[in-house]
Amino acid sequence: MSSAPDLMQLLDFTPDDLQVNRAGKLSPRQAARLMRIRRRSTLVSAGIMLLIGLAATLVMFLAQRDNSTIGLLVGITLTIINAIVMARAVQNWLRLADDLNGGTVETLSGGVQRTVRVIGRALIYVLKIDQREVVVPKAVFNAVPEGARYRLFRAQRSGTLLAAEPV
Repeated sequence: MSSAPDLMQLLDFTPDDLQVNRAGKLSPRQAARLMRIRRRSTLVSAGIMLLIGLAATLVMFLAQRDNSTIGLLVGITLTIINAIVMARAVQNWLRLADDLNGGTVETLSGGVQRTVRVIGRALIYVLKIDQREVVVPKAVFNAVPEGARYRLFRAQRSGTLLAAEPV
């Protein structure tokens, strides 16, 4: 069974953060963490959109110059993919902004069920508690034993796990 200090280190929270979370609030330290996550997500999304946009522009330019219908369709497809990436980025930004503006945390309490999902070559580690699923890093997944009773604190809209403690 994992001890509370192990989870504190893995999830990067302090006893003060935990106390604030027990009151249903987001600590200033956790708010700063969510802002860093939002900034990093925005920068990565912007970089991806820029690359896809440049690729779409280049493909459509070459397709127009060579009078290629297939090239034009590829360029249009890249533009649609870029729009989807943009929509997901905006959705993620809005969720994190809502978490930061609301300042509240969701508390899940009960027995933990552990699940590993395989999507392609990626492993997704999921803790299910109180009929709700929380995606966690592998280290946190391994630190929480199957069937153990835990209280998890997470951001309401984004679902970001902020803190956890054995009950």
